[in-house]
Amino acid sequence: MKAKFGIVPKLTLVFVLFATALLAGVGSLTYSRGQAIVQQEVTSELFAVAGGKQAEIDSWANDRQTDIATLAASPDVAADMAALVAAAPGSSEAQAAQGRLITVLKLHVDVSHEYLALLAMDPASGKVIAATQPSEEGTFKQDRPYFINGKIGPTTQNAYFSQTLHAPAMTSAAPVRSTNGRLLGVLAARLNLAELNAIVSRRAGLRQSDDAYVVNDQSLLVTQPRFIADPAVLQRGIHTAAVQACLSHTNGVVLDADYRGVPAIAVYQWLPDRQLCLVVKLDQAEALAPEAALGQAILVIAILALLASTVVAIALARTITRPILALQAGAARFGAGDLALRMPETSRDELGRLAGEFNRMAAAVSDKETKLREHTQELTQANKELEAFSYSVSHDLRAPLRAIDGFSRILLEDYAPNLDADGQRYLNIVRDNTQKMGHLIDDLLALSRLSRQSLTLKPIEPAAIVRQVVANLRTEQVGRQVEIIIGELPSCRGDPALLNQVFVNLLSNALKYTGRREIARIEIGCRTGQEENVYFVKDNGAGFDMQYAPKLFGVFQRLHRADEFEGTGVGLAIVQRIIARHGGRIWAEAAVDQGATFYFALPTIPEPQPVPVVIQLDPMTDRVSELV
Repeated sequence: MKAKFGIVPKLTLVFVLFATALLAGVGSLTYSRGQAIVQQEVTSELFAVAGGKQAEIDSWANDRQTDIATLAASPDVAADMAALVAAAPGSSEAQAAQGRLITVLKLHVDVSHEYLALLAMDPASGKVIAATQPSEEGTFKQDRPYFINGKIGPTTQNAYFSQTLHAPAMTSAAPVRSTNGRLLGVLAARLNLAELNAIVSRRAGLRQSDDAYVVNDQSLLVTQPRFIADPAVLQRGIHTAAVQACLSHTNGVVLDADYRGVPAIAVYQWLPDRQLCLVVKLDQAEALAPEAALGQAILVIAILALLASTVVAIALARTITRPILALQAGAARFGAGDLALRMPETSRDELGRLAGEFNRMAAAVSDKETKLREHTQELTQANKELEAFSYSVSHDLRAPLRAIDGFSRILLEDYAPNLDADGQRYLNIVRDNTQKMGHLIDDLLALSRLSRQSLTLKPIEPAAIVRQVVANLRTEQVGRQVEIIIGELPSCRGDPALLNQVFVNLLSNALKYTGRREIARIEIGCRTGQEENVYFVKDNGAGFDMQYAPKLFGVFQRLHRADEFEGTGVGLAIVQRIIARHGGRIWAEAAVDQGATFYFALPTIPEPQPVPVVIQLDPMTDRVSELV
């Protein structure tokens, strides 16, 4: 059974749902707007940090390049390089010049700590002829970009992975020229990236999860990320969404996992002069912490508002429903027969007007009740008169008709020699008309009894009824070639006797109107449906014009002349009344001289619901029993 809810719970539920939807909408809008503002502020902050670091990186790289160019242009370095190049390899002059040059270069390495090593290279072969690291002397750098470009002018080879250092490296270089401009060699400085790492990792101290790192164009880390202390990370590639986007030479922001797999807000900036990618990021949890606190506050406020709205809704619903319940109780009393009841009109609002309308309705119902009683008495009297009329028809009219028919038959049998042919024909006409009058009286009495006859509804099999009716109508098939097809006829619920009368009348009509066919064909079938079954009787007889179809089921309505097909015009009216009493409907489709099909629909029998079975195990005997 369905649960029944009163109007108070319903009104409360509607009010609470409305308040919930309103609070959810406002809360969601506030939360999303606040999240967007916080995210925008964090992004602006990260872009500002990235911009500052980019400026520092460019300044640092330019300063290192300027320093090495200045060193290469110093007279001491130029003089020593000229002497070294001019002396024979391995000679005392070459060793002395090399010693002086290395002394000058080491002085710059030891004092500034900005370089890891300084190299002097032969301009023709790229051979290192002097170096602050002895292991570098004698190696060839002719294929290095910093050597190739350094012969032309000051240059810096951006971050690359050094096989010698097994770590990222940057090298600045500048040409060493004589006073007359002749190229004496190339001076290169391998930069100390600790200063670059310090620039990138420098923090404002206001955040806990902020970080910045630089990646080269091969996706290799150039600076040490804050949350990975192992220097070996500089030998591995990094492929976060921010890095992938930045390496396409664009600037922007992404909300995605960082190198630890932690959700972060990352700003990426491509440094075209250095061919580096700068990433500045902040964990989303920290960045959006104010918004999370706001969301919690919104949730608490929403819960408190819902509790308050529920209390208000209950109070308001009771205020509204109190007069409605009183009106309901009054309506129940009025429906139970207290027609003199009237509701008090205590307010001028909608409920007061509703009470007034109820009182006017009650007065109108009382008046109509009085008129209905009078009309019922009139109908009762009319029914008694109709019953008396039916009794008169069945007894008083039948006796004269039988007398007329009987005396006419006696005249034909006993006085036939004294009657000429016209006299005998007239007597036969009298007999035929009295018999037709008798059939008409029988049909009218049968039609009138249908309204008073009680229905005995039960499941029946129409197929069995049809077969019996066909067998009983075989006398009307004598001397005719009749083909009767009985299709699938599913069971239905109805009165067997009345449905038998339906099939008798419809099949009799089908046999009658196919009387002029050489081969009469009649089909009985059904179209099944979920809510109703549509049974039909189809013939290939005379048919009729569909414009006269509305007259089919009226009493005494005939669509053919009496000399064409006999009948009283009551049979289809009886069928229509029987089907209507069963809660069904009937209609017909036909065409002149192409046959007719009569359909009638009856409700289907609902499928029985399965009976639940409970299996019970007796723990004492281990026997299983079924409890329905």
